[in-house]
Amino acid sequence: MAMRRLQWKNRLLLPLFLFVLTTVYIAAALQIQPQFSEGLVGPGFMPLVTAFIMYAALARVIWNDLAEEREKPEGSLLPPFLIVLATILYIIAFKPLGYSAATFLFVLALFHLFQFQEGQMIKRLLYAVAVTAIFYGLFALAFGIRLPTLIGVI
Repeated sequence: MAMRRLQWKNRLLLPLFLFVLTTVYIAAALQIQPQFSEGLVGPGFMPLVTAFIMYAALARVIWNDLAEEREKPEGSLLPPFLIVLATILYIIAFKPLGYSAATFLFVLALFHLFQFQEGQMIKRLLYAVAVTAIFYGLFALAFGIRLPTLIGVI
């Protein structure tokens, strides 16, 4: 029983640390002063949105951890290694393949590794296209970042 309590406390250390870190981050974001009136969306808006998303995610992790009392089997290092490998390949392929192709393939690889929509390849492809398009819109259109293209087209 004492070992279980110790494991429970250890599992909550990282989420609690991230909670404190997010609180410090949000305090710093509130100190950002705009140069001129920008309405609702000023320089501190995105940090605040990010912090509140982090709070929601941490609440979910802590809630699930508190609700979960069963023992977990020992995991393998293969899945994390494959995710790191996919990320390295994405970085290598980003410039030659361009944003669209490299990101689409990377998202498909992550969906496969996380077994997202397993057995439903059409849905998986559509979700990969949607994720690629959403992040293209965010980076290229919202932030004005020039992303590499494949042969100057996509």
